[in-house]
Amino acid sequence: MNLVIADFTIRLFGDVPIYMDEGYAPFLNEVRNNVPEMDVECISGIPSNLFDGCETLFEAKSDLQKFYSVVRFGNSLGFKLYNQQTRDEIQQLAVLDETYKHWKIYSEPIDDGQLHPMKYPMGPIMLYYLVVNNDAIMIHASGVFDGTKGRIFTGFSGTGKSTMAEQWKACGSSIVNDDRMIVRKGTDGFYMHNTPMYYFDLPKSAPVNAIHLIRHFPENITQRIAGAKAVSKVMAFCIQNNFDKQFIQNYIGFITELCECVGIYETGFVPDHSIVRYLQTHED
Repeated sequence: MNLVIADFTIRLFGDVPIYMDEGYAPFLNEVRNNVPEMDVECISGIPSNLFDGCETLFEAKSDLQKFYSVVRFGNSLGFKLYNQQTRDEIQQLAVLDETYKHWKIYSEPIDDGQLHPMKYPMGPIMLYYLVVNNDAIMIHASGVFDGTKGRIFTGFSGTGKSTMAEQWKACGSSIVNDDRMIVRKGTDGFYMHNTPMYYFDLPKSAPVNAIHLIRHFPENITQRIAGAKAVSKVMAFCIQNNFDKQFIQNYIGFITELCECVGIYETGFVPDHSIVRYLQTHED
């Protein structure tokens, strides 16, 4: 099967039927003639000693939960993904080759014998390595399009990304996504694209004309920023691993060009409809 996300094609194949969560269903595509940017071999069964002796490069975990770890596996990268309902149970193992285009994902079949290769957190991890290898970024943000301009709203958890999206929706704008988006450069500028979520949503995209670094504030206020300050602040909310200098440089280069072409703003807002009109009249 083929997934088309942000105009990237991911081809999945294997000897066992493949299961997809509801959120991935709208991104399935029957086109078979195009060359995929990434292919994924789905393998039944989890080898017990595959990564024994491998150097750990990165671990994503909290005090309560392990998410995944990355190891050096020869010239490739290896991934240990943990069951999000437990702490130490291995959910999947995966190998990404040195070109960052070919995956092998090892999973145990689910109850009906199907494999579930994109089970969280595998899906977002795969998308991360897809974008850094193809001149794009993933960002934690909400995005809206008012029919003329597309705006991205990003910030720390609790700063109002979803609230901002709902205010624009109430005023007639469409929501591209309210959590995790891919930004790519098109022939006539930068575009944001939604990614599969835990709920059903059709693929969407819109131009990027402004990025707002938001926070709740007693009044609506916005100030444009530029240069290294803009780059560092946008990069802070992009999804990234910090162990690979090449990927960091890719992100810096992409975000630098993005900030040169798109207005970057520090914005405080009151969580009501007034912010919509305010930004439409106060952006440069």
